[in-house]
Amino acid sequence: MQTVGIHCGMHSNIENKNKKTKVRILWHLSFLVILLIVWTILHFAFENLDNPYKGMISGGIAGLLSPRITEYETQSGKQTQLKWIFMKKVITI
Repeated sequence: MQTVGIHCGMHSNIENKNKKTKVRILWHLSFLVILLIVWTILHFAFENLDNPYKGMISGGIAGLLSPRITEYETQSGKQTQLKWIFMKKVITI
């Protein structure tokens, strides 16, 4: 019977890691999309701006506008929240 308990614990741990991975992928994709949008706007709005400056400005703005990932402990276990400036509702995973 103990092996079943250990197996179930490992299964929930794997599920938790899969959720974290999905959240990280979502964060990176949103960062990349925002970065490309800001880069494109800067490219057409400021044609004389050098590429390193476009990259620094785009990265900074994308970092500010990308979602925030926070983890906290509840009675049911660790929860991961995604807070985003564009959404009023907090996504809990």
